[in-house]
Amino acid sequence: MAENQRKNDLKYDFWLASLTNINSSKRIQVRELCGSAQAVYELREETLKNMHLFTDNELQHLLESRKKDLNRAWERFLGQNIQMFPIGSKKYPQRLKDIAQPPYAIFCKGSMPDARKSVGIVGARMCSEYGRSIATKLGKMLAGKDVQVISGMALGIDSASHAGALQGKGSTFAVLGCGCDICYPKNARNLYENIQTSGGGILSEYPPGTEPLPYRFPERNRIISALSDSLVVVEAKKRSGSLITADAALEQGKDVYAVPGRFGDVLSDGCNALIGQGAGIIYDLDIFLQNLGYLPEKNVETTKIKNISLDKSEKLVYGCLGFHSRYINYIIEETGLDLITVLHSLDKLKRYGLVQETFQNYFCKRI
Repeated sequence: MAENQRKNDLKYDFWLASLTNINSSKRIQVRELCGSAQAVYELREETLKNMHLFTDNELQHLLESRKKDLNRAWERFLGQNIQMFPIGSKKYPQRLKDIAQPPYAIFCKGSMPDARKSVGIVGARMCSEYGRSIATKLGKMLAGKDVQVISGMALGIDSASHAGALQGKGSTFAVLGCGCDICYPKNARNLYENIQTSGGGILSEYPPGTEPLPYRFPERNRIISALSDSLVVVEAKKRSGSLITADAALEQGKDVYAVPGRFGDVLSDGCNALIGQGAGIIYDLDIFLQNLGYLPEKNVETTKIKNISLDKSEKLVYGCLGFHSRYINYIIEETGLDLITVLHSLDKLKRYGLVQETFQNYFCKRI
């Protein structure tokens, strides 16, 4: 009997969670006033009006939703292998309860984040190879310390941080700006599946079938920051979704870190601005882990690289490279070596794992 009542309560919570044209704070408030989502569903129109809680458009949206076949929608949802955790349920994350506008419910494919330490990693979609490498390495290092990695599965930094966490055999969670049944971006299907099969999950406050509209991504950013104990911005323009996430994190009392970049570099403007406002600076990943309370282990792979013996030409070529890509003509001019010697040196450095070719004839140091 109790189990049947629980399922019935969830059905009406599913209905109220689906009314995304009404902000979550109002939906939570009306449920608290009425005692349950079912009680809200059964309220007379006049009573709803007299509550003076909803705008005319919101009230119309609510009333129209009650004309649809809820039982049919609920049965369809149950067949999608998606979990739903409304606020107040045991598995609703405590981290979300404490923010100014908690989501009414979280929909999930896979697993939910648990009480372990978690770090959010966000940044530019059109990132540099340097930024991608940092995000991947950071995700991997955190996963190796059993830290959960939270991000948004967008192209660029987000996807790299998820991929790094998977490489580190850890749990990573993607918060989407659409229904969790929709893989967005579409070309991230392998990542979308791998996150779920590796102990992580795809999360959203939006019900299944909700399309990825632009305004939904800034809305979901508060959830990324809320689920994170601290937030790292790897690369960001002056005005970007990553800075919206950073602002949300600061409002929630979270520690915010940024990876510094070159002055005048568009992708570094956002990070440098955050540092100017007092964000923590990530200049060494081992030291960042120490700040989180982890002592770095000796990196055997790095030690091997340091022990590689380079000849004079290889040292010259390696010495003129940085973590931002350099065109081969620049390398020739800086080293004074001829094209063939430079190509031979670059080939050896790539085989040593010290250098990578980011685009055709563009090279940088491998992190």
